[in-house]
Amino acid sequence: MVAVLSGSSGGSPAVSDGSDGAFTEPSIIVVTPPPVSTESARIELHFGDEHATATLAETPAAREFAALLPLQLDLHDPMGQAKSGPLPRPLHLTGVDPLFDPALGQIYYWAPSGTFAIFYEAFGHSIPDPGLVRLGAVDTGIDRIAGAGNDFTVRIDLLTTPSSDRPNRSGS
Repeated sequence: MVAVLSGSSGGSPAVSDGSDGAFTEPSIIVVTPPPVSTESARIELHFGDEHATATLAETPAAREFAALLPLQLDLHDPMGQAKSGPLPRPLHLTGVDPLFDPALGQIYYWAPSGTFAIFYEAFGHSIPDPGLVRLGAVDTGIDRIAGAGNDFTVRIDLLTTPSSDRPNRSGS
């Protein structure tokens, strides 16, 4: 036992390999976590005869939102700046950084009321505490979202293949 303790150079303790009684420094085994996809999840929003696409942020809150999909929400436009409506259940927000100045074309979550919101106009002032949680950004169709009316239903689907890989619906 004395040899084990005194054989150490101050770093890791020395260990015996069991064959000849000699002591060596232990090997360090590095475990690499499995690769995480760097490709953000894409969603498609369908409302009336229109649609829009968006890319979700690479955050736990956005991944939790994606796990709710497909989803149908009733959206309203109470102030002429954002389409918003309640999610079916709250999102867990551990470790998120709140935002207080929403940006045009961004998708957010307001925790106090469990509300999903898409800002299509500049807000012009700050959001009160606890702030918004960014879920993603609209890629195409923000003008269609803005023009969708004050009350409408949107279906949100997770896109599993890039639009360029989708089958041609014209039959050719």
